[in-house]
Amino acid sequence: MDAATRKWKRIKVDIRVKMRRSDAPEASSSVVRTYELSVGGMSVYASEMLAVGDVVRAELSLPSVAKRFEVTAVVRNRRGFRHGMEFVDLAESVRGEIERYLTMEAGVVKI
Repeated sequence: MDAATRKWKRIKVDIRVKMRRSDAPEASSSVVRTYELSVGGMSVYASEMLAVGDVVRAELSLPSVAKRFEVTAVVRNRRGFRHGMEFVDLAESVRGEIERYLTMEAGVVKI
């Protein structure tokens, strides 16, 4: 799928994300880095290989927002250590915060 046919515009960002499989205990969380973010999902670099279809819980905070958000996402694709994820049941308030952050983010490369 190319950029012209994507559901959501993706922006390159580097944000720390605490992530774990949804069926795993909190203690199994690891910290990963985002590569891209959109209102519909994100891609992350994770040393733990996740399979397409895995459901994960992720906790992230946007640099311009003082609070942390917890989201659920499904792994939709994988290339090496890079995992593309789609948000599931994202609260409208969280979607709005992500959208505001992406709109205000200066100097990022839009894909």
